[in-house]
Amino acid sequence: MSGTAFKCGKCDGQGRLLINVSSDGEGSSFIEKHCPTCDGERMLTKAQLMTMPADVTLEANDFLPMPLTGAFRVYVDGSVYQRKMTSRQLYKLAQYALNVALETEQYEREKNEGND
Repeated sequence: MSGTAFKCGKCDGQGRLLINVSSDGEGSSFIEKHCPTCDGERMLTKAQLMTMPADVTLEANDFLPMPLTGAFRVYVDGSVYQRKMTSRQLYKLAQYALNVALETEQYEREKNEGND
């Protein structure tokens, strides 16, 4: 994978969900359902992930990003998650973050000028 497409986490890259339809919840009667997240494609592109609604939106005190040598780590609600990254990946992430910060600054400036 080149880093632009990722296995769907909802269906574990299967493209379908197995739904237990047994009346007692303990039987083994399942039906297959098309995965609504990846639309059966088994993969999600970075563009899809960026445009779909977020599952969770965190406030600043619930989320702490930490770039490290060889990795990017985040602290979310008491858990620490880490992704190993090469220097090239870290440079690309930093450049993208800077570009988004500049766009956000422009948006905030235009929004504030509209309120005056």
